[in-house]
Amino acid sequence: MAIHTPLALTALILGLSASATEVGDSFQWLEAPSDPGAVKWATEQTNATRSSLTAKPLYAKAAAELKDVLGANAPPPGYSLLGGKAIRFRREAAHPHGVLEMAQRGADGVPGEWKLALDVDALRGAEGKPYELHWSNDKSLCLPPAFDRCLLMLSPGGGDQAELREYDLSRAQFVTDGFRTAAGRVQAAWLSRDRVLIEHTLTDEPRTVAGWPTRVHLWSRGAPLKSAPVVARGEPADAIIQLAAVGDGPKRVGLVTRALDYSTFEFKLIDATGKATPVELPRRLKPFGVLAATTRQLIVQLGEPAVIAGETVAAESVLAYDIAPEAPAAKRVTVVFAPQGGDVINDFFRGIAATATKVCFVVDRHLAKRVVIAELSAGRWKTHDELAGEPGTNLTLVASDPLGEDVIVEQAGFITPTRLDLLRPGKPAQALYSEKPAFDASGYRVEIKSAAAPDGTPIEYYLLRPKTLAHPGATPTLMTGYGAFGVSFAPGYLDAVVGGPALMLWLNRGGALVLPIIRGGGERGEAWHAAAMREKRQVSYDDFLAVAQALVSTGFTSPQHLGVFGTSNGGLLSATVAVERPDLFGAVVSDAPLIDMLRFPAMGMGGAWMNEYGDPSNPDMRKALLGYSPFHNIKSGTAYPPFFITVSTEDNRVGPGHARKLAARLEQAGAKAYYYEDSEGGHGVSDALQRPELMALRMTFLIDRLMGEAPQAH
Repeated sequence: MAIHTPLALTALILGLSASATEVGDSFQWLEAPSDPGAVKWATEQTNATRSSLTAKPLYAKAAAELKDVLGANAPPPGYSLLGGKAIRFRREAAHPHGVLEMAQRGADGVPGEWKLALDVDALRGAEGKPYELHWSNDKSLCLPPAFDRCLLMLSPGGGDQAELREYDLSRAQFVTDGFRTAAGRVQAAWLSRDRVLIEHTLTDEPRTVAGWPTRVHLWSRGAPLKSAPVVARGEPADAIIQLAAVGDGPKRVGLVTRALDYSTFEFKLIDATGKATPVELPRRLKPFGVLAATTRQLIVQLGEPAVIAGETVAAESVLAYDIAPEAPAAKRVTVVFAPQGGDVINDFFRGIAATATKVCFVVDRHLAKRVVIAELSAGRWKTHDELAGEPGTNLTLVASDPLGEDVIVEQAGFITPTRLDLLRPGKPAQALYSEKPAFDASGYRVEIKSAAAPDGTPIEYYLLRPKTLAHPGATPTLMTGYGAFGVSFAPGYLDAVVGGPALMLWLNRGGALVLPIIRGGGERGEAWHAAAMREKRQVSYDDFLAVAQALVSTGFTSPQHLGVFGTSNGGLLSATVAVERPDLFGAVVSDAPLIDMLRFPAMGMGGAWMNEYGDPSNPDMRKALLGYSPFHNIKSGTAYPPFFITVSTEDNRVGPGHARKLAARLEQAGAKAYYYEDSEGGHGVSDALQRPELMALRMTFLIDRLMGEAPQAH
């Protein structure tokens, strides 16, 4: 017994059993991603899972059915609007890793003929590396005004470490002697055709607690990267330093965002010479700091009230910061939008966008969405409603033109195929893409229901269900959620949140789906998020369990037919609720999860998340973390539902150690755990196009466990 270790002593002080510390010590060797012994263990576990599940009568049919689904249904492409060009990243069964395509836009803004710019699958074959393209932040990685040169981020294996390579979109080729780095944690942004801002971990650069660099360099074409001067610095205690760029030509400036944590930010502007200018904005903001930018305004959202020009501005308000040198200091910060009457802007990923002069945002009022556009006039922002979503559908802003005023809006829902429309001021919306229906939705309906949390708070949830229940009281039902970092989940059409097209195998057999709006997420604003942070994390699990209990107590389903799944923090969620209430669930999928909440800062990027979860070195936080940490609360002799645990060896965001330790601890406790670790995929390992076997195994597991004798698809 290792009772003399610091961890064991802390456990004894807190009144915990020594067995919990033995568990932590005995499986710590599984944490190192590439440790030969750990990889050997993971391979053996994966092979055992493959053998066990492929032997089930359902598997062959499920795999064939999924293959047909993937062949007939490609996910919606990702669009970018870049001046006179449009770029899309498209995936399908024949190109699971995607193709990048480019088109010139006509006078109406609509893309013309699409031409191939890069085939990632062909690149993988030609260079013999398992590349995945991280296509995002195109406004900083493609150089205006022509947008012909882009800095592509190519990850060998799909993790967060990537190679930076300069690419000529017009010629569809990499630039000889262009900007290029080896694989590492790299971020970059164009300042001019011959200069980029860059941060990297390719040398002995100092790093943040999350393993990202703390120094930003100005790199000139042709110069060695190691000689690039430092133009901005963070601190080792920071979560991450992020890079972007705003504007065009001589007025283009770089933006360095120093995230002290995911709710506290500082900013600097960097000009072409490397001169840094502080940005005087409130520090307490919604993730992730600057959410969008016009040609001269940075757009942020307040996480708490702030005093602006002598007046108190409410939390959740959207602010603009004028970066023009000639702007009067007293008038640099203006209020774009102050939500009221139940309004909330709750999607910081795709809920706020900016064009050359306008700010666009999606406003949620009691789960009904609308697009609002703000324009600066005589020193004040004026807003108008541009588009209202249909009941039960979600609206997101997927692209905006930094040199013009066009925006692409996506509409989708559980039973509403994805539609992309081009919005141009003063013109009717123009359809760019309409997804064909993947299944007959006439037999399904979406309801919004509510359950009471233990503290009485109403917890709304979406219920996708067959109109006619084949087995009243025992409807096979899957639940999923997230509930952390202020991230909002909303209905989408067979999107990644619900497992992509693989969910069709469930729906075709009469299964139901539930998405609870739990605290910790951002669906109701920052207060909703803060209600389940750090020592209050259990609130999120209580909310989720209240919905699960309501599904059973109202007679919709029963525990043996109720399953839970989730990814990342959602994988932590699914594992936690199943460990806390094993009597309430019949099957659990924990994908790329956090699991050991005492050691999460030591794995992946976990050091950046202590503001969200709490610092395990703090005795009070350690006690709270131990209260729900799945790894530490699994007890031998308890009848747990079977688990299906998935991860990638290349997941350097959360790290594969969590998933490995969950499987090992469950096995030690006598519970059933199917474990599947892929050598590729990074944090998004559960991708049906790239890993159909994994998803066929997952659906075989869920259908077999929750539907009994597998119903035939209809």
